[in-house]
Amino acid sequence: MLAGRTIIVTRAVERAGGLTSLFVDAGAKVLEIPVTTTVDALDGGNALQTAIDTIEQYEWVVVTSPEGAHRLREAMALLDASPRQFKIAAVGTATAAALGGADLVPKVQTGRSLGEIFPSGSGRVLLAVAETAGTDFEVAASNKGWTIDRVTCYRTVSITPTDVRSVEISQADAITFASASSARAWHDVFGVIMPKVVVAMGPMTASALSELGIPDVVVATEQSLQGVVNATVEALASR
Repeated sequence: MLAGRTIIVTRAVERAGGLTSLFVDAGAKVLEIPVTTTVDALDGGNALQTAIDTIEQYEWVVVTSPEGAHRLREAMALLDASPRQFKIAAVGTATAAALGGADLVPKVQTGRSLGEIFPSGSGRVLLAVAETAGTDFEVAASNKGWTIDRVTCYRTVSITPTDVRSVEISQADAITFASASSARAWHDVFGVIMPKVVVAMGPMTASALSELGIPDVVVATEQSLQGVVNATVEALASR
């Protein structure tokens, strides 16, 4: 499907492997240029662990990114094996997959969309997010009666790639972005230098790219790693 094509993967280095493998399986050559990495929250994860230790007080646990899902799952690994009493909501299919499944996932991968379909209630919700995550879900759920405990479980920081030449970037066939933070970090380093085909995992990432002056962004129909690959294949097939 992608034989002879070179695809740039900008995902954080610790999470790039899965997407890279899918592209390689599709026949592509992959150029990994991570522009972000994830680090612990400033409190070292104490707030998240405290919330997990009192997980029985929550009716819902909500996660808005795959990285948050990974960290939540690691923190919950030490819980006993008794059936969970809370439900899980994820902002998209990739986040749900990282959790091992979710009870509620919106069709459009945004906090606003998740807030729109979230049920009304009066209990407590644990919201595990990145330090710079937006408040769309939080506002919507609060307006529906819920008490939201927002916990920062990680931070995304920019990194500057080394030994990357502009010519390598411009000669690639496509570039993929899995988050708005990676789009902004790329722009900080390389500006608008990128291949003609630009693929975003979800609408929030596409919106960030548009705001940065990147036109004609392809948005994956299925907001998952496989969805990014499928969207890339489809976009390049017409070129």
